[in-house]
Amino acid sequence: MKGGNYTSLGTYSGISGSGSGNMSGTSKMSLGKSIKMYLTIFILTTCIYMALYQYHISREPFPASEVVKHQEKSSSYIASYLWSPISLLMSNSSSNPINNSTTTSTTTTAPTTPTTTTTTATVGSVGQKLGASSTSSIRMVSLVATTPSFLSPLSELRSGSLGGHQKTATMKTSTTTTTRTTASGLATTKLSATTITSAKTSAKLSAATTPTASHMENGHKTRPTFVAASLPPPLYIITPTYRRPEQLAELTRLGYTLKHVVNLLWLVIEDANKTNPLVGHTLDRIGVPYEYMVAPMPEKYKQTKKAKPRGVSNRNRGLEYLRQHATEGVLYFADDDNTYDISIFEQMRYISKVAMWPVGLVTKTGVSSPIIQEGKLVGYYDGWIGGRKYPVDMAGFAVSVKFLKERPNAQMPFKPGYEEDGFLRSLAPLADAEIELLADDCRDILTWHTQTKKNAPGQPLNRTRYKNTNLEHIDRLLVRP
Repeated sequence: MKGGNYTSLGTYSGISGSGSGNMSGTSKMSLGKSIKMYLTIFILTTCIYMALYQYHISREPFPASEVVKHQEKSSSYIASYLWSPISLLMSNSSSNPINNSTTTSTTTTAPTTPTTTTTTATVGSVGQKLGASSTSSIRMVSLVATTPSFLSPLSELRSGSLGGHQKTATMKTSTTTTTRTTASGLATTKLSATTITSAKTSAKLSAATTPTASHMENGHKTRPTFVAASLPPPLYIITPTYRRPEQLAELTRLGYTLKHVVNLLWLVIEDANKTNPLVGHTLDRIGVPYEYMVAPMPEKYKQTKKAKPRGVSNRNRGLEYLRQHATEGVLYFADDDNTYDISIFEQMRYISKVAMWPVGLVTKTGVSSPIIQEGKLVGYYDGWIGGRKYPVDMAGFAVSVKFLKERPNAQMPFKPGYEEDGFLRSLAPLADAEIELLADDCRDILTWHTQTKKNAPGQPLNRTRYKNTNLEHIDRLLVRP
């Protein structure tokens, strides 16, 4: 009996131990399943939320102004790539219009006249026609043209026809509808923005790099016009020039510097009685918005044996142009033989009256600069003071257009060596405290008065010996004094 009791007790205790172990394992399994269930619900909820968020973002148009100002993609735009493969495919297709663009063709019986979607706007005073002394129109530019490749072309500006004293500018969107005539006489309408843009670009490059006789005669007359944008303020760069062997080389160097500056009109004014087709062709090829005019030096100054006031009539002609056509912005005298850091152009945009800064490589001191002490203008440092109130270099100051127009008598005197001083004096009243100091409070040099080595005129080409060769074409591009 006792043995049997002990046996039954042992068996019972063994059963009890196994039962508690099973209960403990079951509770652990239930806890694990609960955790997995909660994690699954959390992940599914998160995915559903992000999908709804992505759908909401995709329905909102991307602000065009933000795209132009901030060329980088926003955080929400980048986040869409992380959560939606569909949006990634869509963005790839939109960023590669050449490989993924869809072309739709329909055949109609429309006339053969090209059909375009246009927006017509009348250009204001800046777009007015010039007087008899000018032979070309004002050039139109758009800030969109300076946006990166993944944003352009947003729109394209073309010049309109002249009518009275105003011009009509026609804006074409990048998705232009053109009409082509087939062999059967029907018109085929084709929507292909990329192909049309590429064709226009190729045509422009071909025309710009192949100087024909007709192009060189009228090249500076057939070009788009310039309309000053409201933001940023426009810049008017007045550049005197004259005929010499280095003329085209120096205009090319300066022009490609100005090409990096947006909303700019380049006023190229030559000391001559008529425009030079070579200069017009060079300006067309560079592609900077420009106005090419002539302003010869008065005969009484040409006959003098003393130093001649070079560039004065050119600059005064530029001031006259601005008084007639400009309403806002900044004017700057930029000689074609100088060197410029493009940051100085962005700094001068927002001046209210007059601004000054140092100019390197001037006179024996090596620099011409205002003297700044404790943030105030206290004098001028220059190798030749000469009794001048403003002993500064021509490349060392800029003037607001509004400030200039408030002084209708301001101009540059025909007095060699005193051109800058005389012009700044004519802007009176002008206190030293009103002069703005650029280039890090005149502690940096962003412009240099460089000078090109004078070259002797090239000897005439022997046209008999070099007949029907490339030298005949090159000889037409050389400027002979």
